Amino acid sequence: MHRLSLLLLALAASLLCSCKTAKSVVASVSVKPSAFLTHGKDLKEDRSKSPFLGNWWTTDKKLQAAADEKTQLYIAPVSIDAVRPMQNYLAKVEFSDERRQKKLEELAKYAHKKFVSAFKSAKHPRYTVVDAPSKDAMTLDLHLLEWEPNAFTGFIAREAIDLITFPAVGDLIWKPVRASTTIEGRLIEPKSRKPVYEFADKEEAKTIIVIPVQEAYPTGQARFAIREWAKQLQLVLHKEPHKKPVDSSPIQIWGF
Repeated sequence: MHRLSLLLLALAASLLCSCKTAKSVVASVSVKPSAFLTHGKDLKEDRSKSPFLGNWWTTDKKLQAAADEKTQLYIAPVSIDAVRPMQNYLAKVEFSDERRQKKLEELAKYAHKKFVSAFKSAKHPRYTVVDAPSKDAMTLDLHLLEWEPNAFTGFIAREAIDLITFPAVGDLIWKPVRASTTIEGRLIEPKSRKPVYEFADKEEAKTIIVIPVQEAYPTGQARFAIREWAKQLQLVLHKEPHKKPVDSSPIQIWGF
């Protein structure tokens, strides 16, 4: 068992050292956007501009110039109208459709609050956040596309494996039943009602070394991902040359 633990840890270390992105290699994460995004098929990963798995920027110079003139931003209520069905078999056992829907509604409100807060609390804000759409305000539309809740049975199983082997081994073995959340969004120019930027991203539960508190309750992973996305998107749209948006690490020491 000790030898197995060492082999799994060596595999994780080799992936972390890969020249590819930590998210796409270590987490083996991919994202499939929905029809919510007009240019979903054209999304590409570009780590020089964004930490998200999929990005699309307009090539229309006039449209971009019109968007660049805007200094206000309206963040619409976060949509959960087309969230995909759960795939995690442990979550399916623990969550009825009614329970999941209630938690999704809570997450949508939480996400809206955190995105508004991230843009309002920026040190040198690119936009002034407004409470209603207008001809002078860009609109940020967000959609929670997928949500696999934290399954308590999976959490207990991973912790039991870690106790008899080594921290993080349980995460590697039980990866198929770990929590994950997918978001997609679009930034709309008000006059044309056309998008100038679209993105999609997926985050899985982090490999947590000590005290994985966020995995002990259903929305823990999703809330952590939402907070990270909000901060990252604010930087992506800010376009400060000295501030490069950085993706969060797939490994955490503390799980708060």
